[in-house]
Amino acid sequence: MAVVQDFEIHSRIRGLQELLRQNHIFAVLIQKPKNLYYYSGSGQPANLWVPAEGDPILFSRRAFTLTKEDSSIPNIQMANSFREMVQYLKEVNGFPAPTHYIGVETDIVPYNVIKKIKESFLTSNIKNITNIIMNQRLIKSEYEIQQIRNAAVLWTKGHEAILKSEPVGKKEYELAALMEYEARRNGGDGFVSFHRWDGCLPGGGIVASQENSWIVSGHAMTVTGVGLSPALPWGASNRTLQTGEMVVFDYGICKEAYHCDMARTYSIGKANPKQMDLWKRLVEVHLQVIDQVKPGVTGAQLYFHALEIVRKIGLEDYFMGVENDRGAYIGHSIGLEIDEWPVIGPKANEPLEVNSIITLEPKFMIPELGSVMVEDDLLITPNGYEIIGSVGHELFEIS
Repeated sequence: MAVVQDFEIHSRIRGLQELLRQNHIFAVLIQKPKNLYYYSGSGQPANLWVPAEGDPILFSRRAFTLTKEDSSIPNIQMANSFREMVQYLKEVNGFPAPTHYIGVETDIVPYNVIKKIKESFLTSNIKNITNIIMNQRLIKSEYEIQQIRNAAVLWTKGHEAILKSEPVGKKEYELAALMEYEARRNGGDGFVSFHRWDGCLPGGGIVASQENSWIVSGHAMTVTGVGLSPALPWGASNRTLQTGEMVVFDYGICKEAYHCDMARTYSIGKANPKQMDLWKRLVEVHLQVIDQVKPGVTGAQLYFHALEIVRKIGLEDYFMGVENDRGAYIGHSIGLEIDEWPVIGPKANEPLEVNSIITLEPKFMIPELGSVMVEDDLLITPNGYEIIGSVGHELFEIS
């Protein structure tokens, strides 16, 4: 089991405090589980109070003993309510004045909870802290980079199982189960985490074949699959796979809290010339965009470079979707969540930084022919990039 080292937690806290001072925020009250884990080292139910000046306090809501074992925060108190938190802060002279600003993850924390915070802390001066937190989480430590590498190893194991799957006559969800089984039996967490409040994904990924690969359904993706029911209308379905079809696997795998997110396309049986040509054109786009990745380049520059290439090869109408269901992006960041900032799209004007990790996931979707997709995770290095993961850029033929 991986444990976040004390020095790393303390470094994150110090970095957050500096950002609070720069933004004139008295303290931040962190409640979102992934952010709690990032700053405390514990995923137990708690609230983390981090003042701009002074030491942080982790208020445990339950599992107090385990929280103390997990966390690097020296001061851990039991507090089941905001009232108990406020009482303790007053006792240690850490309670904010009514004019002070408190940072809260207002894009995620429910309205009723924010209302209780305002009532308990006698203030309406609440600032959204999410931008500050996500910008800090964007740059990965060596520990975090290794965790994402470990997750990518599980993707390779799943891929190897798919190559041996004998897919003809099987359902999409049966192949999905192979990927999920390999990840789980090799130590995967068995779920993926989203930043968006309505994010969920069956089994952690997408398996989409034939018409299911060019029908856009569910949340913010392009190759989505249609799922098993209208209740969760994306992911693998009960469609039966046949020879001559292509099937896309787009899977996030989480291991010890950190995600990889990769995609490959498989041909059931030998690919025909049109399928192979489409795949080669996709890889051409993918590698040309990857070649531009380096510190200082913006996500918007990568996105528009991809558009320029697909226009030249005459496939713009099938890039990242079809007709009205097209996505204005070609990737995103990953880490503790699978959909971290920035989205690699037309509005991503911040330059890429060393030790951030992004995905690039171009795809072509041509009705009747099929969809092809490739996705790689890229570590931004001082001189360019490193691809995390070992699966090649082939149209893998399985039968």
